[in-house]
Amino acid sequence: MKKLLALSFVASIFCFAANAQTERAATPSQTTERQKGKREKGKMMKELNLSKEQQAKMKTNRQEMKAKKDALKAQDNITVKEMREKQAAIREEEKAKMDAVLNADQKAKMEEFKKNRKEGRKGRKAIKK
Repeated sequence: MKKLLALSFVASIFCFAANAQTERAATPSQTTERQKGKREKGKMMKELNLSKEQQAKMKTNRQEMKAKKDALKAQDNITVKEMREKQAAIREEEKAKMDAVLNADQKAKMEEFKKNRKEGRKGRKAIKK
């Protein structure tokens, strides 16, 4: 009886260890939040009615910023504080370049869209609590 109990205990440990090694997929709520963010960004870009020239400039700006962010992440000899400061500087630069591409009407639409998005987030946070 003791051998059977010990054998079942060892088998259960192996099963738990095997399950711990598998990757877990994102939960449906996490996936939908990511997808919703991408849809909102796409919706905002459509509502701004960007010209082909503006779209091209935005794309090159995004690619430049992505390259800078990737280069920053590749640095191993940087502290967390320095990384956050540099990421904030990159975001500010990206925002400034985006504002330079947009005209006054488009900037107003973007600000309105951001305001609505913030209000929506506040509502979701209140529901989660």
